[in-house]
Amino acid sequence: MTSAVHYKTAWEDPATRQAWRRTAMFRCAALLGSLLGFPAWLFAVVLTPTWLLVLWLPVLCVGIWYALLAMVAVASLRGVRRVLRVYPWQVGIAEAGFKKNGSTQFVVPDPERPEKSVSLGHGGMIGTGQNFWVRAVKSGQITTTWFAGDPRYLGVVATPGPRNLLWLAQREATDSRMSPRKRGVSPGARALARSAGARVGED
Repeated sequence: MTSAVHYKTAWEDPATRQAWRRTAMFRCAALLGSLLGFPAWLFAVVLTPTWLLVLWLPVLCVGIWYALLAMVAVASLRGVRRVLRVYPWQVGIAEAGFKKNGSTQFVVPDPERPEKSVSLGHGGMIGTGQNFWVRAVKSGQITTTWFAGDPRYLGVVATPGPRNLLWLAQREATDSRMSPRKRGVSPGARALARSAGARVGED
């Protein structure tokens, strides 16, 4: 079997496409489960005496928050696929660490200045503490990962296989309120990042 690192892009690897489909099914199922919970909650609210409704408000708020997190996860699937269609896998170059604020941090060498590194973060929001990546990195189960992308803009990390695909991005690569990164990035690297969906600014 050909190694994933021998393909021009990660998406050309059949195992990567299978991992993406598996990730998509899991995230869509999680979103569906969150949405199906709302009719049950509304039915319970209707049957609950008025003076007890205050007890259901925290449950409803938590349910809405987790549904929003599930929607974000599903929405990121397109971004994952777009990155994988542009960049190849790089095995074992992204070091995963846990931060005190409850988030994970992936440290990747700068593609054009390998002596320097760039960090991409994930988690830290309420409700992400039980996310696979946060749990696995915190417990020390995962210390190095596969990486596809440009850490100065965006990328995808995965456990060896690949499995457990996760889309990551620098804020300035996606937030229109911020100036895109240009300094220290070659035109070729910016063109690739643009193809993968990042904001890189005008040439």
